[in-house]
Amino acid sequence: MKKLSTISLILMSLVFVLSNFTIPEINSFVMTVVGEEPVLPDDPFTYDDAEFPEHLFNLDEEIGYSGGGRDTFALSVLDNDKATLGRVLFYDKKLSAIEDISCGSCHLQELSFAENKSFSEGVNSETKRNSMQLNDLGWSNADGFTWDMRETDLHEMIILPLTDENEIGANIEDVKIKLEQTNYYPELFGNAYGDSQITEERIVDALVQFITSMTTFNSRFDQQVVSNFSDFTDQEKLGLDLFSFNCSTCHSQGSHTLFGEEIFVEDDILNVFPFIFTNGLPEDPDDAGAGEWNENFNNLFKVPTLRNIELTAPYMHDGRFNTLEEVIDHYSEEVVENEWSVFIPPGGFAFNDIEKEALLVFLETLTDDTFISNPRWSDPFANPLSNNNIPIAELKLSPNPTSDVATISFANRDNSLVSINIINSAGQLLRHDQFVGSEYRIEKGNFSPGIYTIQLIMGDQKSIQRLIVH
Repeated sequence: MKKLSTISLILMSLVFVLSNFTIPEINSFVMTVVGEEPVLPDDPFTYDDAEFPEHLFNLDEEIGYSGGGRDTFALSVLDNDKATLGRVLFYDKKLSAIEDISCGSCHLQELSFAENKSFSEGVNSETKRNSMQLNDLGWSNADGFTWDMRETDLHEMIILPLTDENEIGANIEDVKIKLEQTNYYPELFGNAYGDSQITEERIVDALVQFITSMTTFNSRFDQQVVSNFSDFTDQEKLGLDLFSFNCSTCHSQGSHTLFGEEIFVEDDILNVFPFIFTNGLPEDPDDAGAGEWNENFNNLFKVPTLRNIELTAPYMHDGRFNTLEEVIDHYSEEVVENEWSVFIPPGGFAFNDIEKEALLVFLETLTDDTFISNPRWSDPFANPLSNNNIPIAELKLSPNPTSDVATISFANRDNSLVSINIINSAGQLLRHDQFVGSEYRIEKGNFSPGIYTIQLIMGDQKSIQRLIVH
């Protein structure tokens, strides 16, 4: 951390101590713990512990949103230090040509690494297509990356936005020089690769590791599969059945399936079953999809994962639909036939209002809320003490300074999932917990004397408190 930040921290701490330990109001206190350098835990976050849910291997079971194939090798090679480096690179604006944009600028964690715009703001103009979500990208539907399925290798896919002059616009040689001049990258590359040499191959590999680690295996759907959806509501079960019968030919959790069976092909699946990739939209005069690199496949676009689909609006390659209701309406009665219309009935599936609502609530069961608040995928450059948040109501921390135990309490009437981060005065994350409730106890014996930042995140509400440990 730079000397200026350290001095500021000391001065602020003194003011804190000399003011009878009064906790400032959240909305009037901003502390610049984080500057140009990332704040990372002493020990890397764990990225190599991702395990596939058992149901992804049970291809013979009819579970609605079928398992399909999955690239198990992708998760088996994850390395904590490499993914940590990838996390920093993902959010570092130094990678861009004029240091004003990062991968994280257009792929936001709270939106499952998508963006809530039809098109992103590029360096010179809007991007051509909607930013796709990145969750589960490393292991599912890897038949082709990007909307036009141009790249079949995740490494090559990452190079495209990195070097595109209207996206990141990176000149890799310039990037290497900039990274070598920082205080933190030589050490991060050394931890990840054994020496501090910075190369394009290592930059891309680290980004692949970080993105591959983004898995969403804690959705209501995943939790309910093991009990054969015994706790699904009748409406959710109806949505599951409708989806299984009408939608799962093209949409699966892994590689594409056909009539519930995994497709094994030696050739590119786009060449064998192009019908899967039609979206029922009218021909786009400004975007031919896969037809831009193969004229045989005009108007075909990638089928994205539906995991966390509730969070990733707007939808389609051009972001034309703002809600899932609009998407369901499209496939129900607005489908435009074309040469690829094999699996979609003429005009659409003709769902009634009850069926549409059931499909919607089923799609919402595919959301993993823990994914969007997990700090291992968060921005290490972001100031965790920002006051631009909706505060959590009725927040209290007492006693403060703490005795043996301090209790933080707050309003949580909906029993929402709460994330809590405890950060020391050097900006290091010491503890991360998630729980459902309205109270959390902090034991003094687990912390050395000092001033700690307690950060709470509950949905779109965020608040901080300071805890003094004598």
